[in-house]
Amino acid sequence: MPTGFAATDFSVASENGVLVTALRAPSTDEDDFYLMLQHKEPYTKQDVKFGWDKPYIEYCGQGWSWYGHILSFELHRDRVRVQMDEEAAKHMDNDGTIEVMFKLDDSQFAELRGACRKTFAGRSYFTDAA
Repeated sequence: MPTGFAATDFSVASENGVLVTALRAPSTDEDDFYLMLQHKEPYTKQDVKFGWDKPYIEYCGQGWSWYGHILSFELHRDRVRVQMDEEAAKHMDNDGTIEVMFKLDDSQFAELRGACRKTFAGRSYFTDAA
């Protein structure tokens, strides 16, 4: 069963050469609800050495965050569905599936699509199913 939420907010920003894409919902006293992706170019030798040369994904807190470990990332018109690898799934204590639903207008969706395409450029696990 996927872990997920319905996003009510969306943003794409470039911060210090890092593309940051986020889908968020209001937080509660107990939980934060967001899916954040980060991508930077070019990668440095240090990035490669430490495994930071893959897209960064963070789900609802730094406790569930990884460079890489993504088996599939599907972009649909109304949601994203992410399948994390076995190591991440074990850490998440579930099957590693994340699903975030959203309602974006056409221009917002185009911005999300562009950010996802840039973040996952050349990655065979990215599917634009919209």
